[in-house]
Amino acid sequence: MERRTKKERTAFCESYFSKIVTVRIDRPIGSAHPEHPDLIYGVNYGYIPGAFAPDGEPLDVYLLGVDRPVEEYRAKIIGAVYRLDDVEDKLVAAPVDRNFDQAQISEAVDFAEKFFRTEIVAAFQKSCGTVPFTVKDGVINYLLIRSRDGRIASFPKGHTEPGESEEQTALRETWEETSVRAHIIPGFRREIKYSIDSKKNKKVVYFVARFSDQTPKHNEGFEKNGYLILPFSDALAALTHSNSKNLLIEADAFLKKQLKIGV
Repeated sequence: MERRTKKERTAFCESYFSKIVTVRIDRPIGSAHPEHPDLIYGVNYGYIPGAFAPDGEPLDVYLLGVDRPVEEYRAKIIGAVYRLDDVEDKLVAAPVDRNFDQAQISEAVDFAEKFFRTEIVAAFQKSCGTVPFTVKDGVINYLLIRSRDGRIASFPKGHTEPGESEEQTALRETWEETSVRAHIIPGFRREIKYSIDSKKNKKVVYFVARFSDQTPKHNEGFEKNGYLILPFSDALAALTHSNSKNLLIEADAFLKKQLKIGV
């Protein structure tokens, strides 16, 4: 079997992202694997006729969002499943008017991919995070994370995982990146959308979350960040991106009204 670098595998698969292709289904949803009859296909599975992976094998595709057996389907490539302990990467397709994020793809293909170590990359990515805050002497202070090189200050966020709610992802990522256990204040949910590159888009959902009597620190096994705890004006100046600044402005107005601070 041909061994390719991760960069080569990624470039090949992602060259198909957003393309409309015909997928020919040879293992329809509900059918059994030809060599492992206990494995039942949870989605339609097939290949792109005339297209071949670098190892010379047909280019395999999981088809999501079609809940009936089909023989052929015109679909959009929305992601890829990279097998870290195998060389047979898989593309992921869906109807042209639908998108699935990385957690939804992972859940849909788990019936087969649970036997491998995988990494899933989606053309539509979803993350969740928080605007963490604490109150000191009647003043709201915001927790920002700062990159190791000091160039970027932002709020904690990260990819959703299968089975998680948005709130669960937001709080888990906050803890992983800051070691802070926070709780969400109901009534505030904001979305930020942006393009990662010409073929990938991202949506980040933010909540406001309060913590008390905790000191942010590096959480062993996760990213090593710097931390800032600042009042509104200083936090606004420290944030790097305009969408983060706008998020903070909205969050601060909400919290001052909700907590009856400075109003």
